[in-house]
Amino acid sequence: MDTNLSPLKISVVAALTLLTGSQVFAEAKYGDYGTETALTLARDYAGRYTGSDKEVQAADYMQQRMTIDGSNNQVNRQTFDFVAPRGLFRGQTLTSNNVVVTQKGSADTNRTLFVGAHYDSAVAYPNYENLEALDDNASGSGVLTELTKNLTGIETEHDIQFVAFGAEEGGLNGSKAFVDQLTDAEKSTALGMINLDSLITGDKMYANAGRNAYDNDGDEVAANVSLRENALRIAKELGITLEVNPAIIAPGETEPYEPYGVGCCSDQESFDSVMQVVGFEATNWGLGPDYDGYTQTENPDIPGGYTWHNPALDNEEVLTAAFGEERIAQRMRDYSRIISRLIVEQTNADIIASTKSALNLQNTMGTALKNNATDSHSAVLERANALALHTLDDAQLFDTESRTQVWVDGSQSYVDADEVQEGIRANIGLYGEYMVQPSWRVGAGVQAANQNNNTVENGIKKDTSYGIQAYSLLGGKDTAWWNTTSLSLSKHDLDVNRTVKLDGNDGINIINNSERGDADADVFSAYNELGYNFLIKKNVAHGAFLGLNYSDTDIDGYTSGNANSRTALKVDSTSSEAWDSELGYQLQYGFDLMGTPAKLQSKIAYVHVIDDGLTDSLSTTSLADGQTREVSITQVDKDDDYGRFELSVSNKVHKNVYAYLNGDTTFARDDKDSSVQLGLQYQF
Repeated sequence: MDTNLSPLKISVVAALTLLTGSQVFAEAKYGDYGTETALTLARDYAGRYTGSDKEVQAADYMQQRMTIDGSNNQVNRQTFDFVAPRGLFRGQTLTSNNVVVTQKGSADTNRTLFVGAHYDSAVAYPNYENLEALDDNASGSGVLTELTKNLTGIETEHDIQFVAFGAEEGGLNGSKAFVDQLTDAEKSTALGMINLDSLITGDKMYANAGRNAYDNDGDEVAANVSLRENALRIAKELGITLEVNPAIIAPGETEPYEPYGVGCCSDQESFDSVMQVVGFEATNWGLGPDYDGYTQTENPDIPGGYTWHNPALDNEEVLTAAFGEERIAQRMRDYSRIISRLIVEQTNADIIASTKSALNLQNTMGTALKNNATDSHSAVLERANALALHTLDDAQLFDTESRTQVWVDGSQSYVDADEVQEGIRANIGLYGEYMVQPSWRVGAGVQAANQNNNTVENGIKKDTSYGIQAYSLLGGKDTAWWNTTSLSLSKHDLDVNRTVKLDGNDGINIINNSERGDADADVFSAYNELGYNFLIKKNVAHGAFLGLNYSDTDIDGYTSGNANSRTALKVDSTSSEAWDSELGYQLQYGFDLMGTPAKLQSKIAYVHVIDDGLTDSLSTTSLADGQTREVSITQVDKDDDYGRFELSVSNKVHKNVYAYLNGDTTFARDDKDSSVQLGLQYQF
């Protein structure tokens, strides 16, 4: 913090991070990396004033901490010379370094968000060679390195430049040199600048705008305070108290030292003539004779109320004794949480993550609807099982004197498809059937279903559907060949939950949002089984079968999320087709169960996915900025070939009542799909 520009004041402290879903990660926590950086700067690089060997070594250390393994970031060193305007080295030409890390955005917008903190220490007090400068400004430098690490690898729309400034003390020389080398185009397209300076000693955390926050008439300029306002909003969402300079008017004065919400005297001042800025700091703008932020604390263990540039006070031992061991970790954690999310939002990384989650959800919905469409054919398959049992006479199963019959099916299933859905599905259907020949029946009916899934991160919470079906059942007691065909057209009302989760480096969670929405979908599906049974005995039949399953799914456009959420989207309509085939073998064994006919059946099949129906691209419109974005991914084929096993038992429990219990599961597959179904059929 440069205090020579005026009685010290400071600007800033910040708030921002997205409704981080309070998730604890054992391997990494907010603030850990920054705390390590800050304490190392204080312990190993005390006296890092401009022109000293320690400042050069500190620049090397900052470069090391801001170079993240596995990152594609560009890490550069900007060396600059300047004539010291004042202080101990006044009039001398000095050399210093800025460490610049550039993280490129994916959209090539040529827009950049600048994030900076100075790492040098001051020379204002005697014994400045021993100044640890933990507060001013190892603390800001530590958070800067954490932000660099946390956000590495996250896809952003715009560029980010993280800058560790040298030579801030005594004239903001590093930031001035950095701004001087920016082109006019870079200045005009800048998203803004975030500055971190002196984050520990102060009683309160602040986020202040720059002097460009007001025009010449004294009116606030909205475009120059949005960074500050976003920081305040984020802090509030995170439950972190973040304030602004209250602009208290000192006795005998006609105006406050700085206007409301404006800070001063740190590197953001080099930027605020060309872009909006927000400065984060910890101080107390309500203290001191001038209410200028120079007096940082009411803590009696800090003589005079401030530690700026004082080797006897701005050190680890004194600050820990005065504020407790938790103070450093708490400030590093809270600033990191707020600013990580602020950067994510300013660079639209949250919207990019949201569009990707929408595409993933669309595919999850498509897969779930395909599975549900397959399940909708189970009533017809069970009807075929009842009629085609070679172990029993048709007359034993149902009254066949009439060529026209009406039957009803009701079932409840527990379904568990990994990463798609897990819950309870209830089906009911009413069917009319006509016997064309003793071994050939055709029918049609209506069906309704409701499925409630357990808590899902990115899928269907509830699926209510209505549909019509048509079917053909070919095969009978005296025929070895059999064929079952079922067609279904259904309309679905979906309650969906979309999870937008954005994790930074080492699992640091920045965003964990749930966006709800109601979607409509239409599904046409067809299922066909063709088989041949070897009739060994009256009660035993076995043989091979070939199955073909098709679905055509249309999901209408819908709004996903609350209009006030940055990750809310309008999702365009999608259509997809899926095909798979089955080649398998089945065994049926008929037996008598307490005087009633029963059947045990097992099926094992090899399944080949012809087309998984997954969507490669999706168009969405962000409710946050109104922009339409297209997201595309390359689908990785998996589970194209796997096995399925089914075991069922059925029983004619009454003259007109047929009961069944089925269980099936997949195997040799990454994502297992299993279900258990209990149902009844009643023929009128």
